[in-house]
Amino acid sequence: MQEKIQNSRQKLEHIHENLGQMQAHLAAGQKTQAQLREEIIAINQRVVSTQKKLAGIQQQQHQAQAQIADLRAKISALQAELAQQKGILAQQLRAAYTLGGVTPLAVWLQTERPGELGRMSVFYESLAKARSTLIIKTQDTAQQILKTKHEVQTHETHLAQLARQVGAQEQTLQQQRQHQAALENQLANRIAADKTKISELQANANILDGLVGRLLVQFRHQEEVARAKAAAAAAAEAQRKVEAEAAARRAVAIAARRQAVEQRRLAQKKQAEQRVRRERETARAQQVQRAANAQKQPPTTVVRPPVIAAAPTPALPATPIVGHGNYPAPVSGPISARFGAPRVTGGLDWQGITFQAAVGTPVRAIAPGMVLYAGPLRGYGQIVIVQIAHSLLAIYGHLGATLVHVGEQVSAGRQVGSVGSGGELGNDGLYFEMRNAGHPVNPLDYIHN
Repeated sequence: MQEKIQNSRQKLEHIHENLGQMQAHLAAGQKTQAQLREEIIAINQRVVSTQKKLAGIQQQQHQAQAQIADLRAKISALQAELAQQKGILAQQLRAAYTLGGVTPLAVWLQTERPGELGRMSVFYESLAKARSTLIIKTQDTAQQILKTKHEVQTHETHLAQLARQVGAQEQTLQQQRQHQAALENQLANRIAADKTKISELQANANILDGLVGRLLVQFRHQEEVARAKAAAAAAAEAQRKVEAEAAARRAVAIAARRQAVEQRRLAQKKQAEQRVRRERETARAQQVQRAANAQKQPPTTVVRPPVIAAAPTPALPATPIVGHGNYPAPVSGPISARFGAPRVTGGLDWQGITFQAAVGTPVRAIAPGMVLYAGPLRGYGQIVIVQIAHSLLAIYGHLGATLVHVGEQVSAGRQVGSVGSGGELGNDGLYFEMRNAGHPVNPLDYIHN
């Protein structure tokens, strides 16, 4: 339920984020549309200005065409005048040709009326001047005709350029107008689509809000139910733990009483055997003494039997102690006290072994099993008891701290606690004991170190 709520919240945040982006995009699109309309208005104004300019150019073109018409009329008049001049000149040239090679001197020598000689000279001189003037005028007229044609050509070229510019500008403005209209339509369609998508996102957000609200209500209800169940389970677990600890204490106490009874029985048996052995040795000594006295016949005297001291307990071997079992040792370190060795303080012999180890050294389970007890026990400090088989128990004592609880399943190598300090052991270390069917057994038969 928590994951569903988290996913729903993330989806809702994503929808709100998309909604904000779409709204911003819509606002930007509306702003762009306003700018686009302003640009279209500006383009329309430029089109109007261009059309006015085009009208002015066309008016200039009409004026230029009128000027060209005037120039062409002038050219026609000049050409007519040139033709007239050429005709006159041709007549003069034909008259001169008719006269042949007669020079003014020859005319003066051949004339029969010398009085007309001056008049003829003036006539020939005037005729020559008129012919020269006509030739020059004809050349000027031809040059004016060429110049006028050149001006006409220049005006026509300029008008053609203006016409092309106006046509190109009108085409460009028309294309821009079409492009802007297409953009405006596209923008309007996009804004409409964005508005539709925003409405859909808003509806989805509302649905998701309702779902998240329902999930929260369900989750709170489940949390309350889970807390109630957890509280009941915790109470039951605490009760079971108390009962298990009490049962473990009773089992330990019963085992301790059984061990004490067994130790007392063994001690009495050992004392009885020693007493029987001493009585036999005393009787045998007395018999030997009587036989010797009978052979030597010494004077009768009272002979006290020698007191034979009990044989001292053999010393423990000083060789390293090595286990031969299948389980690993709970800690790594030398063994300072063996199973069955007498305690320094007297009383019962050691029912387990002691590993020398520094305070805080991790203590690990030698085999998988279930924790039967974890807590303080008088004479053992903090202790952990793990059942590793049907009737086999592993006891870890004199711990500084325990890291497991009653009923917990532990695996081999799992840390169950750490080494404590001093106490009855004398030095820092771990007291390790194993019991089979409630009776202490030598741990070195089960572990290797």
